[in-house]
Amino acid sequence: MNRYITIINGASLAGAIAFGLFLTSYHVLSLNPFGAIKFFGLAVPALLMYNAVKKYKEIEGEGFLTYGKGFMTGVIFTFVYASLSAMLVYLYGLIVDGSFVQFFIDDNLRSLGEAKEQIISLMGEDSYKEMIGEFQNFDLASLALGDFQSKTMGGFIIALIVAAILKQKPPIFDSADE
Repeated sequence: MNRYITIINGASLAGAIAFGLFLTSYHVLSLNPFGAIKFFGLAVPALLMYNAVKKYKEIEGEGFLTYGKGFMTGVIFTFVYASLSAMLVYLYGLIVDGSFVQFFIDDNLRSLGEAKEQIISLMGEDSYKEMIGEFQNFDLASLALGDFQSKTMGGFIIALIVAAILKQKPPIFDSADE
């Protein structure tokens, strides 16, 4: 596991920063931390993943990295980053202040109310009522799990891109030149 220490350190830093962005968006900016502002936070794990995989390439791969190995290290990074961030959000809601769950519910119900006409015309009234019921039944655990899932999906996409950028196969020496 020591060979992945660079990846784990970078991912832990990304998870802590993501939690800091969660706190900033909720307490300082008074925004829904799980709303559209969440996508602005993707730059941080992308940059940290790039740096961690690049360092892994230099140290472990001796300057070389296959696409599969780069993607695998990106997936490890993503799992640690998303797990840490979701766990911190869950513990914060459980121990310190869980009012952001109700804030999330109210914000989404307000958004649904504003787009009621469009949703009903596209999906029907039954689907609209079902969506409202789903949002009203949200709790801290489902919110943390949803945060984990969204960070994982974003992280997989970032891992695909980072692996493509950093891939470099080792040279193959031809023995016929001797």
